[in-house]
Amino acid sequence: MRKTFVACLAALVVLGSMIGLGAFYWGQRTVWPEWGPVAAQDPQAPQVVADYERDFGWRTGDRITIDVYIKQQPGTEVDLNTLAIQGDFEVSGAPDIFTRDKKDGSRYIRLRLPVQAFNLKPSWQLAATMTYRVTGQVDEKLITLPAVVLYTSPTWDGQRKEIKEESAQPVFGWDLYVNIGIILGGILLAVFCIRVIRRANSGVDEPPLPIVLSPREIARREFLKVWAKIMQGDVSEENYKEIERVIRRLYRLEARTMREINWELHNHPHREHVVEILSLCDKVLYHRMYLDDSEHERVWAAFNKILPDPARAVVRPIVTAPKKKKK
Repeated sequence: MRKTFVACLAALVVLGSMIGLGAFYWGQRTVWPEWGPVAAQDPQAPQVVADYERDFGWRTGDRITIDVYIKQQPGTEVDLNTLAIQGDFEVSGAPDIFTRDKKDGSRYIRLRLPVQAFNLKPSWQLAATMTYRVTGQVDEKLITLPAVVLYTSPTWDGQRKEIKEESAQPVFGWDLYVNIGIILGGILLAVFCIRVIRRANSGVDEPPLPIVLSPREIARREFLKVWAKIMQGDVSEENYKEIERVIRRLYRLEARTMREINWELHNHPHREHVVEILSLCDKVLYHRMYLDDSEHERVWAAFNKILPDPARAVVRPIVTAPKKKKK
């Protein structure tokens, strides 16, 4: 019951975090414009729409962001590297490009272009051109982006001091309060999760008993894993090398030669079986030979005499003192 409660709480925390992040970044989403009808004289030409914050009240040196939305028609490709602007503006940073492919083969492109103007005029103009190519054709075609006219602020008289004596107070808006709310909410959520976890850990539920395998059971499990590959037709040298590794690790014979194995396992009841398995594997590893079915049966029979029982997990209970609940 407590585990279910903790899982539900974690799911609610994740869901709340996703909703909060989505609401926080909702203003930065891309809203595509309504595209008009294609040009009758050139139906493959891309459709272009320009958008900006406002068209008035700008001052010299203001950083202005202009969003250019392009609908690339199916079978065409717009070359964004050929963007060239003319007029009173100059690009003040790297443009931000976002694309989305549609099922009909068209592509929506949002080109966020930061620009600045430094001349004193009642209005500024921005004209831009770009090229596109039809698939299968070599020649490029020129498209002209919609002209943008932005009006400057009429309050500029050319006599105001650029350096003011009074201090400029930054305007934070609601950002400070939102950040404080997020920090406090995160602290309260962390404290609540810690209390829930501590309460769940203070219950009477015992942890699961660990399953400990003996060296013989580990050896049989590893052998059966490799033997299944051999029975499926994978007779690569790596499989027979793994069989030797399993047997040598079981009897601690990693660095012993065959003569040393005979001497070290002189009175061991499984000496003949170990030697037979290693000898047959050596035919594959050192003599570049393949084992036939009868030799495979000999390896299997010898291994079953070494480890006759199937792999079973031996549970060794660990006695722990019951935890006392806090009153």
